[in-house]
Amino acid sequence: MSALVNGRRASSPLPGLQSSSADDKHARLAGTAIILLRSVIVAACIMFVLHKLAIRPGLITTIMPGAAFSVAVWMVGSRFDSRMVNTVASAFDMGLISICVYFSGGLTSEAYALYFVALCIIALQDSAISSSVGSILCALLYAGAAFPRSGQLTVPGWVLPYRCGVILFAGGGMGLASQILKDCAARLASARERLGRRAHWDQVLARITRKINSGIGLRATLELILDGGLEVLGGDIGMVALKDRHGRLVASACRNTPPALLNRVFRRDEGLANVAVTHRQTVRVSDYESFAGAVPELAQEGLRAVAATPLMSGPDCIGALTFGNKRLGMAYTSEDCEFLEMLGKQLSVVVGNAHLLDEVQRRADYLSTLNEISMSLTSVLERDALFEKIYREVCRIFPVDAFFVAIYHAGNREIEMAFLMDQGVRSPSVRFAMGSGPTAKVISSGQPILFNRQEDEMMDGERRYGHNVDEATSSVIIVPMRVGAHVVGAISAQSYTMNAYGEEERDLLMTIASSAAIALENARLYQSARELSLTDDLTGLGNYRYFCDLLDKEIERATRHGTPLTLVMLDSDCLKHINDKYGHTMGDMHLIHLADTMRTVARKSDILARYAGDEFMIILPNTTRTDGLVLAERLRAEMERSPLIVDGMPVTATISLGVASMPESGRSVDALVRAVDAAMYEAKRQGKNKVVESYGPAQA
Repeated sequence: MSALVNGRRASSPLPGLQSSSADDKHARLAGTAIILLRSVIVAACIMFVLHKLAIRPGLITTIMPGAAFSVAVWMVGSRFDSRMVNTVASAFDMGLISICVYFSGGLTSEAYALYFVALCIIALQDSAISSSVGSILCALLYAGAAFPRSGQLTVPGWVLPYRCGVILFAGGGMGLASQILKDCAARLASARERLGRRAHWDQVLARITRKINSGIGLRATLELILDGGLEVLGGDIGMVALKDRHGRLVASACRNTPPALLNRVFRRDEGLANVAVTHRQTVRVSDYESFAGAVPELAQEGLRAVAATPLMSGPDCIGALTFGNKRLGMAYTSEDCEFLEMLGKQLSVVVGNAHLLDEVQRRADYLSTLNEISMSLTSVLERDALFEKIYREVCRIFPVDAFFVAIYHAGNREIEMAFLMDQGVRSPSVRFAMGSGPTAKVISSGQPILFNRQEDEMMDGERRYGHNVDEATSSVIIVPMRVGAHVVGAISAQSYTMNAYGEEERDLLMTIASSAAIALENARLYQSARELSLTDDLTGLGNYRYFCDLLDKEIERATRHGTPLTLVMLDSDCLKHINDKYGHTMGDMHLIHLADTMRTVARKSDILARYAGDEFMIILPNTTRTDGLVLAERLRAEMERSPLIVDGMPVTATISLGVASMPESGRSVDALVRAVDAAMYEAKRQGKNKVVESYGPAQA
């Protein structure tokens, strides 16, 4: 802190309150007195000499020469070096008095009293030392002018040394008295200046208080305080820097600064404001350009003196108030810093209250948002739609560059990155074994992770997925999703910005994760219930409702894209026989065996369903009639050569199949079903264990 100074101002910024105004007033009074006293000396000397010459003096011959000489000395002194002119004039006064004493009787002359007038002039215009030196010269000159030459004394001999002593004593006393009076006048002027300054402070502070109490906003308050500070301190620039949520100083309001400085984030070692915040006390520099932590934008403005005071809200430092001046030789005084601290205290109250109000409002907004999020999440029952909803809602709360939802599969100890977004791009889901990475650590421990990367720092077991695997995110939050006592997964919000997240964001994401876990469980239960409602209990294939829904969707897709669609219907030729001979349990096993055979022959894209009783349907997307006939024949043959084993004996069962295609057999669910049903019954009529195709729409 070698840059801190305690100098006085080079000049005062307040017109009408300058100490020089009081000094000028005293100087004018002293100058008037000196002119009058010097006129008295000259006029008296002329009177004494004329009286000695027995000439009766007149008004013009005495007073006018004295006044003219005094005014001439004053005019010369006002144009040239007044100190030198006054010194020469005082020497002339003493010489003139000595000549007058010599010619008007020496020791008997009363003109020696004029020495006291000359000493009074010296005391008025110079210091006590000058008065002492002048008294010595007066005593010597008087001794030389009054020393008796004839040898005959008409007065006692002790009179000369006595009068010289009186002159010496009077000169010293006058100088001392004059110095005391000058010091008193200076102190009085200084006190008057301080009182005037304090009165101006009070006016400015009262004006600021009235404006603040009128309900102006925080931004207007910051600018009002900067204007008040510039008015009182006579500065050239003003700035309020407030801490953001991450503890960094940000230029929140500026006066007369470069536009780029507003909203600028300062480094920890940059700016006098950071010094004030760090030391929690008012600091000042007299040469800002040589200050090690100078802000480049301000240093380029030619700032000289800068002072900053911290803004305290209780035990917390919330920012700093800074003023600067460009005048050469300028230095902020302790009194200036006192006013700066008063402004800082007033601003601290306003900013502290605004922060409290913002915090309360922000908390209320967060609670309202979290309530909305909780309600909105529970209304989503599709898993992918739920993940998308969670991502959008988290982005509402704080900025997110990368995001994922991980699902924990406890059975095989795997983690599924079910939803992964990176810079607005969604990546495919990924599965990996439970390891020692940060996501696995959160799931296994049930504790969140808040990580703010420092340079090339890495998390234990860190692996990268997503759109941009070459660049690591700088701020990471990973929180567990719990259902009761069990951790079912994790949610992560990440940013490429340093120190983007804190404990508040972590706690908010924890709250969202709790609602998301419940919503995810609801979606799982809904999906299970939906699958049960669309699944045949015996065969595990889709049921009639499932078939109708998907056939309608596939017809719409085929129509939209102009692709072929084929429908296969099959019916068991032997179910009644098996039921009658072996019982209904064997009949059920026959249907299960038929469903398994269908799964073996069908492709992954094909849709299998139990239509009714022993009738089954296969929807073949993007498949022509010819390809559909090939698949139907392969299924018939497979069923014929893979008999059902009953009590160790093979029971051969066959099927009859019908094939209908779109658009040849129709463009609606009803049309295709009627066509394929007719073709299947035609296969039955032709002797069973056959594949028959539909050549056109069936007749109702």
